[in-house]
Amino acid sequence: MNQRKFFVSLYTALGLSFALLLVLATPKDQRPDQQVDQVPVIKAEDLKARLQDKEKKFILLDTRSVEEHQSGYINGARFINFETFQLKEVEDIPKDQPIIVYCLSGGRSNRVGIQLLEAGYKNVHNLEGGMRHWKEKGYAVVYE
Repeated sequence: MNQRKFFVSLYTALGLSFALLLVLATPKDQRPDQQVDQVPVIKAEDLKARLQDKEKKFILLDTRSVEEHQSGYINGARFINFETFQLKEVEDIPKDQPIIVYCLSGGRSNRVGIQLLEAGYKNVHNLEGGMRHWKEKGYAVVYE
């Protein structure tokens, strides 16, 4: 009888372990009710190409502080202050409109991107490395 209890316990433990592995192996974007923790990134060279392609329509959001924005921004960017950002500031943007967010290095814009994705925006990307990476590449910056 003890041997039977042992095997029942063993098979139960194996079954639970297998179920846990399945959950952990499932990509986050396919798990139900999973909060977003990382916004897909776009490389600086890909953003530059998209800016040059007049056919591609997207919204570019600068999510830095006022001072950072005034020190230079990417042409065509719409400024939204990270420190005071509220979703109502972007309610004029259709939920299916592609949006690219950036800040200095990518952290703050990732947080804004998460808010956008959780609010139902379908196509949000974060500029990899942010404005710092953009400038390192030598790409154009607009100064006020």
